[in-house]
Amino acid sequence: MKHKLLFSLIGAIVIFAWQFLSYAMPNFHKSASAYTPAQDSILKMLENQGLSEGMYFLGQPDPSLSMADQQAAMKDFEGKPWAVLNYHKVSSMSMTMPMIRGIMVCFVLSFLLFWLFLQQKSPTLMNRILLALAVGMIGFLFVPYSNFIWYKAPDIFAHFADAIVPWVILGFIGHKMAQMHAKHA
Repeated sequence: MKHKLLFSLIGAIVIFAWQFLSYAMPNFHKSASAYTPAQDSILKMLENQGLSEGMYFLGQPDPSLSMADQQAAMKDFEGKPWAVLNYHKVSSMSMTMPMIRGIMVCFVLSFLLFWLFLQQKSPTLMNRILLALAVGMIGFLFVPYSNFIWYKAPDIFAHFADAIVPWVILGFIGHKMAQMHAKHA
């Protein structure tokens, strides 16, 4: 159990550090949070609309319309602007809880990856790297890429790097840790 917890801690640090690099410095995801000088007027207009907090797809027909009316409205939207809006009424710069939750998620991910390593029938370095890479790619394909297909998030290549770099590192580290675990088991 000692090796599982140690790998989980090391893995959590690796993933968390990569996320910092990916989102903060050099910020590979900056294209998904571009600045517009029109932000104050846009936010004021949204606030004045009395919009509830939530995520909205703008450029779709009213779901209360009949199917025929929705299809007609979809034709009207063709070729026109659209947007995805994630609206919150209050900005909070508190980072304590998000960081705690983030490191905890990274710990659980690393623990699960190490458990997968210990299930392998052929535990070579390459097999462990490929398994770790498969975990990263499953995560990438399931959420960021599936969303990209429909919503065209501009930072898709940053998400792709997120699915590769930390997971390959964990494959290397996990192989060594699993070998130590096997010697002491």
